[in-house]
Amino acid sequence: MKGIEKRIYLDESPGRAASTLWIEDGLQLNTSSSERVGYPTQKPEALLERIIKASSNEGDLVLDAFVGGGTTAAVAQRLGRRWIAMDQSRVSVSVTAERLKHAAAERGLEDALLPDFCIEHWGVYEAQRLSAMPPHEFRPFVLHAWGATRVRDADDASAIHGWRNQLPVWVGEPGLETRAAGADVLAFANAIRRTPEYRDAGLRDGVMLAWGFAPDATAAADELRERAAIDVDFVRLRQLRIGDEDFREHVVGRSTDKADYGEFLTFIQPPVVSVGHRALGGRAVAFDAGDTAVVNAGATIVNVQWDFDYDGERFMATRNYSFARDKRSGKPLTNVTWKFDRAGVFRVACRVQDSRGGEGMWTGAVEVE
Repeated sequence: MKGIEKRIYLDESPGRAASTLWIEDGLQLNTSSSERVGYPTQKPEALLERIIKASSNEGDLVLDAFVGGGTTAAVAQRLGRRWIAMDQSRVSVSVTAERLKHAAAERGLEDALLPDFCIEHWGVYEAQRLSAMPPHEFRPFVLHAWGATRVRDADDASAIHGWRNQLPVWVGEPGLETRAAGADVLAFANAIRRTPEYRDAGLRDGVMLAWGFAPDATAAADELRERAAIDVDFVRLRQLRIGDEDFREHVVGRSTDKADYGEFLTFIQPPVVSVGHRALGGRAVAFDAGDTAVVNAGATIVNVQWDFDYDGERFMATRNYSFARDKRSGKPLTNVTWKFDRAGVFRVACRVQDSRGGEGMWTGAVEVE
């Protein structure tokens, strides 16, 4: 039986055919448009609205892997779509976030109803909070990193937390200032004695991993070695700075012919933002961030954002100061003038991004007379 074919021709279909060039029909973004944020590749919202409505329904998920000035995310949010927005530029991510916050404010939403979005920076490593881990997460993490297998039923009271190459392993507390004590060494040795491997296979060794070891721990290990012939080795955990050459060698050394892990290592430091200001009279104040120091090698300042009414918690760039540029040079505005609407003391924030992904912020109190 032959399959049924159905052919539909464009000139026989109802409705009006969409143009092959959607940029016509008034979809251009004018230089004076109120939605313009200044990002060089920004698209008009009307264009993205047409695309999103034609290809999704309310509640669907919209993905833009090159979000640029944030138009896709802003329009998807307004049309009731869920969305994921990505870009390799930290400036793009920051501009998009500010645009979403302003869009919510313009719709009269309260702070509690701002779009529920979070920002993640992948491939850029920042300070770790390893010591804040609870022990039941910290110990499996250390065991896995050291190539050991976790004991399934191990808990805080256990003296053996894992095994590596038939050797029992003990892991200390997550706090960076904690140290293994003599009592821990003795408890570990007693646990080794209770294993079948001690009785049947001559096991007499064990390894303890910790941030540090107290003097009585060393004394207890020496005594065990002399009297009971149990050899407990100490391995001190090292906290390497993420940018240290030792860490780079550790990661790059695990590269294969299919994956060069060195390509994934991007170590960044935030710019040291310095802002001066002076009163000009008439409630106008001049701000100068020109002394900001960029720490990352070869980096330059690529964006400066200003919040002239910073609440101390949530940075929200003042309109037209999220991607502000000098009209002649096209460079970020590090020198700006702002006229406050009343006298008083204001908190001002300045956020700076560099070309390597570093981001830093300055805040200060400004008295306006």
